[in-house]
Amino acid sequence: MHRSPKAFLLAGFLFFLALPHVWLFGESIVPFVMPSARASGIGGNHIALADDFYSLFTNPAAFVGVEEEYSVAEITLSTYGPVFEILDLIISSSDSMTNLDISGIIGARGFAAGFDLGGPLALGWVGKGLGFGVFSRISADALVNGLTLRPVVLGEVMMLGGYSFRVVDVPDHVLDAGFLGKGFFRSGMNLSTPIFEVEKLLEDPLDKEFKTYLGLGLDLGIKYTFAENLSAALVWFDAYSPVVVNTFSSIRAIQKKEAPVRSYGTVNSRLDFGLKYRIRSPFLDRYISVFSVMADYRNFLDLRSLIPRNPILNVGLGAEIVLLNVLSIRAGISDALPAAGFGLNLSFVKLDCSIYGKELGLDPGIQPVYAVDVGLLFRF
Repeated sequence: MHRSPKAFLLAGFLFFLALPHVWLFGESIVPFVMPSARASGIGGNHIALADDFYSLFTNPAAFVGVEEEYSVAEITLSTYGPVFEILDLIISSSDSMTNLDISGIIGARGFAAGFDLGGPLALGWVGKGLGFGVFSRISADALVNGLTLRPVVLGEVMMLGGYSFRVVDVPDHVLDAGFLGKGFFRSGMNLSTPIFEVEKLLEDPLDKEFKTYLGLGLDLGIKYTFAENLSAALVWFDAYSPVVVNTFSSIRAIQKKEAPVRSYGTVNSRLDFGLKYRIRSPFLDRYISVFSVMADYRNFLDLRSLIPRNPILNVGLGAEIVLLNVLSIRAGISDALPAAGFGLNLSFVKLDCSIYGKELGLDPGIQPVYAVDVGLLFRF
């Protein structure tokens, strides 16, 4: 009996998806993910949505179905924590940075703040079953544990490339599958210091520990669509993503050409399931270009962790209404906290804004913070 090459590809894909995890012993590495103000406004990434260039980060199976889109650049800024209180503290201490004391803005549950800047490098193309891109990102996070402030600053570049193919295409039933290969380089500094000695961060930052990460990765995804309106998807992010970590005692050690301490790790693997339904009727179609609702459960693999997150935090819900293909209105729930946002599609420039909650603890209400995302995307 003759079998098509696509059937063999799908069989191999499902076999690999069903394999148990093969973990490298070593450090667990956080993945590279570009911030997205659109996704933040609808309760996080929804893998069954995956309808534009950002599908490079949501579902590689979508490349065969999305409209062709080319990205020239983008600037997406995400901030969380008591941003205004921090600005007021810096302004009030501008005359003497040596007297900078953040102890006054640390509450009973500690302190957390940070920012994430995606871009300006965001060059790539998605369409006709192919997707590739090159991206840059800078992030900084500051957490207070006890009496220690633990800032971490990271800069990274990632290259992505993948392919998807249509396995089933019959009336009312479409099944797509895809894979994405990626490589990234990351460098970062750990600037831990006592909270009453924050000024020491500015004295000699080059004397802090410095790390570099060089890694490869693989994402696998499938997407099923019924009657054009109902979609279901399953994505295994970082199915196998080994990383080489080089640790230097300081940046000066690099300048002196001192040998680093080398170790190995893997990017945290994640298995997500998602649903999307497009609501349609003759009345709605007259005034609304797109009206979609989404639901996802993220990171099934976390349930196997020694100390997993509360499962309710892994549920993501979202809704998006697009008016006249120009104005998008969004709402959602992620980390058991609300989210909302809007977007403007001005042909080759897209503007997205959102405000949403993040839960940094393992249970709802342990350490919630709120964030604001603003994105300016140059795509056509």
